[in-house]
Amino acid sequence: MNIAIIPARSGSKGFRDKNIACLNGKTLIEYAIASAMSAKNIERVVISTDSASYEKIAVDAGAESFGLRSESLSGDDSKTVDVVTNLLCHEQFANVENIVLLQPTSPLRTGKEIDECLSIANMTGESVVSVARVDDPHPFKMKKIVNGALQAFIDGTTSEVNRQSLQEAYALTGAIYVTKKEHLLNEKSFFSNKTVPYVVKRFVNIDSEEDFEYLKFLVERNKVRLPL
Repeated sequence: MNIAIIPARSGSKGFRDKNIACLNGKTLIEYAIASAMSAKNIERVVISTDSASYEKIAVDAGAESFGLRSESLSGDDSKTVDVVTNLLCHEQFANVENIVLLQPTSPLRTGKEIDECLSIANMTGESVVSVARVDDPHPFKMKKIVNGALQAFIDGTTSEVNRQSLQEAYALTGAIYVTKKEHLLNEKSFFSNKTVPYVVKRFVNIDSEEDFEYLKFLVERNKVRLPL
């Protein structure tokens, strides 16, 4: 059995209630649920939240809930992997094979992409994570300040390289993580030894109101489509 887990903590400080930011009449939680439910190979969709109002939004949209998170898993420093492994202790998940993590704040995903990631995970036996190519700023162009002076952020690299000569760099989109339940429970990680990248063309990871405004701009200009 394959299940999608949607983590949605309510305590965001940078962008208050970002998980339920609303666009075209739907919250980001609802878009995450819609993408999971449109995937052919997801049997169950589960919300993990510390908020009763978030829980109601998710359940009304078709997700299941097994109760609110404990306070110990609801803080700023709580790790998603700990939230998910705690949830998997529930007896309802005894027959689960693959875990699909869908973060509401990375909404550019489709059911088809989720199914493709699951297919790759089943063929390879490895975790699969969505990534997108990053052209600017390239890691080699990044700097750090040490004792008031600029230094290469990555030791041994230089920014004085033509863009065409730079090795391709990829960022995690946050949209899709697929891993085996047993691996997750044993290793406490969404990444396996040979995690397979699932490359997408565009992503928006919403940490601030500016990120959300950018998403709205892309949607209004028909540059991207959100799951219905």
